[in-house]
Amino acid sequence: MTDSKPKLVIVYGTGTNNTRAVAEGIEIGARDEGVDTVLLNVADLEKEEIVAEITGAQGVAIGSPTYNRKPIPAIVTLAEMLNDVDMEGKVCATFGAYGHSGEAPKTLKRVLKPCNMEQMDVLRILGKPSGPTLDECREYGAEIARKMLEK
Repeated sequence: MTDSKPKLVIVYGTGTNNTRAVAEGIEIGARDEGVDTVLLNVADLEKEEIVAEITGAQGVAIGSPTYNRKPIPAIVTLAEMLNDVDMEGKVCATFGAYGHSGEAPKTLKRVLKPCNMEQMDVLRILGKPSGPTLDECREYGAEIARKMLEK
């Protein structure tokens, strides 16, 4: 019998690396709680590869900066692709960094609603996380992990 840890896939898009920094904070928090993590930039892989990685995980965190009051198109496309895959029962979190309005995480949460995942509250960080806001990212990752470990 093997003790396999649940896996959290953290996927993000970024323009100024602020959302990447949020994703890295989430990853640290989740790992500290004992969950395996995979950190992926949506620009580095084909979306089909990312979907395959997500389907093999127990949790997913998807992040996007807010540009023109919306998530970046590559992340929206990925989120829409997940509607065609069995995602029921997975823990789902959405997050993002922003400079002005910060709608991206809430929009992603709405796009992902048809997937029937267990959705968490969104995480929105103004600018690049540091100090208390970086701690907030880590705590969010820990919360995701705890939710996954409860299952």
